[in-house]
Amino acid sequence: MPLFERTVADRYLKTHRKGAFIRTMVRFARGGTAVGVFAMVVTLALMTGFREEIQATLFSATAHFTVFHLAGDIPDTEGALRTIRAVPGVKAASPIRMEKGLLRRPDSEMPPEAVVVKAVDPATAHGTSSIFDSIKPLPIEQLKEGEIVLGKELAQRMSLRVGDTVALALFRLELGLGGQQPKVAAFRVAGVFHSHIAEYDKAWAFIHLGDAMRIAKAEGRAEMIEVRASGIDAIAEVKPRVLEALGSAYLATDLRESNRSLFAALIIEKWLFTAVLSLLVLVAAFNIVASLVLLVTEKRRDLGVLLALGATPRQIQRLFELQGLRIGAVGTAWGLGLSVPLCLILDHFRLLRLPAAVYDFISYLPFRLKVLDIVLVAAFPLVVSWLAARYPAKKAAALDPVDALRAE
Repeated sequence: MPLFERTVADRYLKTHRKGAFIRTMVRFARGGTAVGVFAMVVTLALMTGFREEIQATLFSATAHFTVFHLAGDIPDTEGALRTIRAVPGVKAASPIRMEKGLLRRPDSEMPPEAVVVKAVDPATAHGTSSIFDSIKPLPIEQLKEGEIVLGKELAQRMSLRVGDTVALALFRLELGLGGQQPKVAAFRVAGVFHSHIAEYDKAWAFIHLGDAMRIAKAEGRAEMIEVRASGIDAIAEVKPRVLEALGSAYLATDLRESNRSLFAALIIEKWLFTAVLSLLVLVAAFNIVASLVLLVTEKRRDLGVLLALGATPRQIQRLFELQGLRIGAVGTAWGLGLSVPLCLILDHFRLLRLPAAVYDFISYLPFRLKVLDIVLVAAFPLVVSWLAARYPAKKAAALDPVDALRAE
């Protein structure tokens, strides 16, 4: 803006005693804008933090993506593992088999518990999942055939301890004396894990891959191969490379695809909450309109003098638009100055804790700031302030200097 518009805008925003009411409305407009910006930044940071924390927790407990063969079991498991591990960006790969079954104590009359049984290779399983960090008393690398590892809540619910024997009936039928019967095997509880994810701790169990191959009569064939990339953001690049190296007979899936509805819902909630809170900025915009309209009315004689002395209507319009922008800019700066440091402090020191009964996999409220979110939040009130100032600015520019001076 030229010096003339800036000088007059500064002068009008610093009205004297007779403009105390207008000055108060300007302060309310700035405060309303600041509150709106503060609320939007905190909401965006919180919703982004929840989405990232949930995604990170899920991907830390399991592999980044899983490869499987279209025909069923992977025919050459060892060859496929060598091919996958040679792909750039792959950090680890481990063969698995998945089963479902019922778990019960032989010495108890309690009904059996439904479990998801994941058969893993003890030598490589730890490389694809951090869930094994919590196994006690022995690491997953020492898991032997005939042993089973249970989730903490599952073990507590069944009153099982390390060393106890359990019976596992798998939903895989075999022909017996009484006809088709589920396969039943006895396992010794070798450890307990606590992943802090209810789905796993309540209903998951791990056994040796050799046991699952023997039960399924797979003869050394894995059902799937779990792959861990260098990071979550690298999945989109590494997964196509792996499939290209393996050939057209293989497919891959990851948790982002299987939980697409969950992540989509989190994104929609994020922007819906932000849209609702942006109404605070729109309310502040009405204060900007009202204060500038009153200012135009109060400065009618001054505007007439400026127009009579050679100021153009375009200059008058620009100086009032500049006033609206400055009101919005000050409020935006206040809001960002309060919200950004607050979010950084709350997230870094994890000050807002969550009870385990509410979110068992998130222990605190995460606030994750994104540069794009901050830019959008900063731009929105500025645009609204400029649009709000357009009406009073055009009204001021349309003044007839003769009528304005005659009225005075």
